[in-house]
Amino acid sequence: MLKISASRSLGSGSVFSRRFLHGTRVVNAGHSKWANIKHTKAKNDAERTKIYNKIANQISVAVKLGGSADPAMNIRLATAIELANKNNVTKKVIENAIKKGSGTNDGASAGAEPCTYEGIGPAGVAFVVEALTDNKNRTVGLIRSTFNKFNGNMTPTLYFFERKGYVVIEPKEDQPRDFDSVMDIVLEIDGVEDLEQDTPNSEDTTGESEPLSSQDENSSGNDASALFEVITEAQQTNKVAETLRNQGFHIREMGVEYVPREETAMSPVTDTELHAKLEKFINQLEEIDDVTQIYSNIKE
Repeated sequence: MLKISASRSLGSGSVFSRRFLHGTRVVNAGHSKWANIKHTKAKNDAERTKIYNKIANQISVAVKLGGSADPAMNIRLATAIELANKNNVTKKVIENAIKKGSGTNDGASAGAEPCTYEGIGPAGVAFVVEALTDNKNRTVGLIRSTFNKFNGNMTPTLYFFERKGYVVIEPKEDQPRDFDSVMDIVLEIDGVEDLEQDTPNSEDTTGESEPLSSQDENSSGNDASALFEVITEAQQTNKVAETLRNQGFHIREMGVEYVPREETAMSPVTDTELHAKLEKFINQLEEIDDVTQIYSNIKE
């Protein structure tokens, strides 16, 4: 699946060496599924601002969907704020994003609400675009214009997807870090459907490489940077995350996403020209400030 703004590279696959509860499947290394921002260090102010805007939108959405502006009462918000802090997002930006999500800020953005848009893009790829907007007419106009520019069209596509929740966890130092042990724990939680393990790499949330000395230290015994993704029923995501946190796991990220159905998923685009066109199309969607997530039915 392609999840942008979570920005997956087209056809590159997932970083997971996926291990499912019902079997084992290997996927080539690629972009991290739980990264809701690009894993590249900001090289200029414009790029940094773009990243900050995306994280701010995630915080606002977390407030809206989590039902509380208090991180202690809203685990999704707490996770989004942690991501913001790791990316050096200023306190003022975080506070304004929380106000936007709770509707307590002044100005037009006080009425911001989440919206979902559907369409077919280049190469016949189905897309679902999520946004947080205070002006639906403006946002739908910008999104429709982007689809039209690339000879696509806005049309129902939700039937290409199913809604799934995910919780990315990291065991603490005193917890088991092997897949089977973690699986035994998560299987006991209601609402859990699957478990996937990250293929370790040396990048952190900001895209900066971890020093080799640290990698060597972590490579002995159980992997100290082991990350797992727990797949959940969409409506059970918060409950599962709370349970995992209470059991001592560190919650790295969580959310609900659109996953392409097996029967409607497309193979990765291999044509160079079409691939470039898709990347350009996605980049233009990402340039729309209101857009928070983009999904496609390209399978991993």
